[in-house]
Amino acid sequence: MGTFATFTLGVAAALGARAFAPALGRWARPAVRGAIKQGLILSQGAQVRAAGLREDLEDLVAEARAGVPAAPGTTAAPSTPAPSPNPSRN
Repeated sequence: MGTFATFTLGVAAALGARAFAPALGRWARPAVRGAIKQGLILSQGAQVRAAGLREDLEDLVAEARAGVPAAPGTTAAPSTPAPSPNPSRN
């Protein structure tokens, strides 16, 4: 393909894209919005699952610590957490 033919093909593609861009934009916007919405839904679900796993892991660690005897000369950690100095943040 010669240089002129390549140039002509490029100009034709640009003009065609310009003619179809509004229609493509009207179709693409809802599709992109839907993809973003699905991504947000998946992200929220993953955050909920991660929080549940974190709680389960914290429970397992607390159970394991409760089963380990304290070393001589040290005090055992309290089994209940200390109350929060700011009760509104609980």
